[in-house]
Amino acid sequence: MRGGMGYGMRRFIALAMALAGVAAGSTCGHTSSNPERTPMDFSSRQTRVPGEYLVTLVPGADVKVIADLYGCFGIKGIKNLGRNIFLVILTEDPGPAKMEDLRGQNAHVKAIQPNFVYRTNGQENTQ
Repeated sequence: MRGGMGYGMRRFIALAMALAGVAAGSTCGHTSSNPERTPMDFSSRQTRVPGEYLVTLVPGADVKVIADLYGCFGIKGIKNLGRNIFLVILTEDPGPAKMEDLRGQNAHVKAIQPNFVYRTNGQENTQ
């Protein structure tokens, strides 16, 4: 009985030490002089493509929801990017705040964000 109890305790201590090591290792890689960028940092430096938004629908939602909700801004095109995400191109850009306000009015639209321009090696790529 004593041997079983000691074995269990040793396993518990070994597991606790391993988890502590993993936690310490993941935080030691970042120093305060080189803080990791947050998504807010990236979006504040990015420029967006005017009139282009990425709309994510809830699973099972019909793409018609996009036209119903954002059609008043003149939809030039809707491209299915897969995984319920659609690139929507508008003729009149109301801005991200207005698009988000409208999103909140329809439970079939899970998320919306501007289509940002990403730069790598001095080249612009629209994503």
